[in-house]
Amino acid sequence: MSKKSSKKRTSSSRSGGVEIHANTVNIQGDVAGRDKAGSGGSSPPPPPPSGSPSTPPPTDAAFQYDVFISYSSQDKDWVRGELLHALEQRGLRVLIDFRDFRPGAPSIKEIERAILISRKTLLILTPDYLASQWTEFENLLLQTLEPSNQNLRLIPLLKAKCDLPLRLRMLTYVNFVDPDDWDSAWRQLFTALGAPPLQDAPTPETPEAWFLKHPYGMPPNFTGRAAEKALLTAWLNGNTGHSLWVMRALGGFGKSALAWHWLTHDVKDKQWPRVVWWSFYEGDASFENFLRETLAYLKIDPPPGPRGQVDALLAALRQPGTLLILDGFERQLRVFSGMNAAYQGDLPLPSEGDPGPVAKRSGGAGVSATATASAPSPKASCATSPRCPTCAAKC
Repeated sequence: MSKKSSKKRTSSSRSGGVEIHANTVNIQGDVAGRDKAGSGGSSPPPPPPSGSPSTPPPTDAAFQYDVFISYSSQDKDWVRGELLHALEQRGLRVLIDFRDFRPGAPSIKEIERAILISRKTLLILTPDYLASQWTEFENLLLQTLEPSNQNLRLIPLLKAKCDLPLRLRMLTYVNFVDPDDWDSAWRQLFTALGAPPLQDAPTPETPEAWFLKHPYGMPPNFTGRAAEKALLTAWLNGNTGHSLWVMRALGGFGKSALAWHWLTHDVKDKQWPRVVWWSFYEGDASFENFLRETLAYLKIDPPPGPRGQVDALLAALRQPGTLLILDGFERQLRVFSGMNAAYQGDLPLPSEGDPGPVAKRSGGAGVSATATASAPSPKASCATSPRCPTCAAKC
């Protein structure tokens, strides 16, 4: 015999856009672990719990869908767009209300059907989700079937910060709050839903025509920085009138990794056939060596003296299709940090002793300067020449 409960509700909204006015909802079904009322007295006490469930979980073959998405209509743009597309791209069979609920069928019965025929139910947790009575009904219905979530049929996805009720707070959720963590969050989500694991994309081969003097050793699992890379690409390909980009942050913040990942993944060699990556953190990477080797790469006979070589490089930068990325440029600016900066000349200062090769990057403030000269610009001149550190730092 089934246990019946009745609860008054007044609701006129539905996460999938179906509007229904319901006064009474009757939920029928056995509630595990509770006594059942019978005629003539109470039922015998339940058997003691065992180490394994008395009823084995349904097999995957028993489900028509891999996942049912429970969400608020206020979050439908992301759910029906990016999320739905990503799940189906991974080969998952997704049940979602606006597309898969049967026209004419009561929404309550469609929710029940969706939960029963789906291997997992994915909750998109936001403040709007928690405020909706319809979405509360959806997750309560599944938690009634499996209060402890022993078979992990309920997967919470935290899309926005919100105050979760205790019954959901006890569950480990997939955290989509911080966009910088989305790469790892997608991996967690796909794994939880049974999709094949994501394979790391192979490191793209750099074009042979580029002059990458000091290739950067990328850390494993580089993630995030999508907004910063988009800014770099917009600057590079847009007609902004600024031919210099200066990236400044404290040491260890990932400026070099960001610039290298952007260069090897987003810069097109057909549009930028001449690229120089030079790191001033290396032992042989003096400014004089940079000028000499870069001019040789660009097939320019170096004029005598550093001033003439800088002018020759600036003239080359005024030709479209040339990109310079100077990592650790602050090392060249330090020579102008003293009180005698105004008296520095074009000739290099006498060396006070060779400190030896630098095996790793030093700490402190750092600058990664990325310069191109598709159009003449005095800023490119200031950034490339060690004569004007003030302007280079402010550009």
